[in-house]
Amino acid sequence: MKDIQLYEQILGLTVPWRVDEVKLKPKEQEIEVRVSYADTTWGCPECQQRMVIHDYEERRWRHLDSCQFKTVIIARVPVVKCPTHGAQTVAVPWAEKYARFSRMFERFAIDVLQECSISGACGLLRISWDEADGIKQRAVKRGLERKTPVVMPRLCVDEKGMGHGHNYLTIVARAEAGRTTVEYVGEGRQQESLAAFWAGLQPAQLAGIEAVAMDMWDPL
Repeated sequence: MKDIQLYEQILGLTVPWRVDEVKLKPKEQEIEVRVSYADTTWGCPECQQRMVIHDYEERRWRHLDSCQFKTVIIARVPVVKCPTHGAQTVAVPWAEKYARFSRMFERFAIDVLQECSISGACGLLRISWDEADGIKQRAVKRGLERKTPVVMPRLCVDEKGMGHGHNYLTIVARAEAGRTTVEYVGEGRQQESLAAFWAGLQPAQLAGIEAVAMDMWDPL
């Protein structure tokens, strides 16, 4: 019972979610935390319309380690059938949609990734390169969604080689006195590589551009 209460506090669970079981698996070096919920109606993750359960989906999430044991959250998550958005798995409070890691784990992983190489972070976190890249991509997406559009009078556009072979990235940076910040990274070095950046700007941002410095393989 104490283990259950401890992990409910660690995960920050509130009604209707609760911990049902904490299982230690010494051979696998793993702790399983099984989470369930009280009977309730659920909201569509897209429109928040309330509806009854249509189906269930059992899912697993990697959480922060407990005493050097991998900690895994397991839950049978309700699926609702929205007349507008179709079948939708309801949102859980400890993880992003489609993520296989808890928010707390991803927050810690980002800190580790900022301090060392991807391969080093993968070894410390015991995750694959693809999993580390997915955590980075979600962090970048969240940051961009929170970003407030600003006018950028001076921009610098350049290409950078990536890895081996002819793999390139197109990078757009905002140049200010004493500070340069990367505003966009696109795959490749063709015209389409930069077109997505212009398409994402608001009319006021486009009108506010005064100068663009470029050093590209093929002028864009």
